[in-house]
Amino acid sequence: MYEERTQYAPFVLFEYDHKPGTYCLMLSDNHMIEQAEIFESNGREPNGYGWADVALQAIRSEAPELEKKVEMDPEAGNFVAFGDELEDLQHLAEVLHAAYHDDDELATLVQEAPYEYD
Repeated sequence: MYEERTQYAPFVLFEYDHKPGTYCLMLSDNHMIEQAEIFESNGREPNGYGWADVALQAIRSEAPELEKKVEMDPEAGNFVAFGDELEDLQHLAEVLHAAYHDDDELATLVQEAPYEYD
């Protein structure tokens, strides 16, 4: 089973144990709090739905080939993206990890994000 907890931190990337060959990228609510101000100052909710919109915007602007390959299943308390190709989730993890640690990039994604989940 694949599991990566440090490379994309605070995002965790792992293979579902109940469904081998399906990979999940997750961000929990205790880590969303750290970037809540960026969301709130742009009129967005800093929850799993808000992060799903940010992920969708990141895909559309930086990795459009992933839009039909990665699915989102957010909840208020966590962000979840999943798919069958590890490389696709790794690519998304790289993009979101970079944005999480760059306030200006994250703010741009929040501002431009669609309202599809939030």
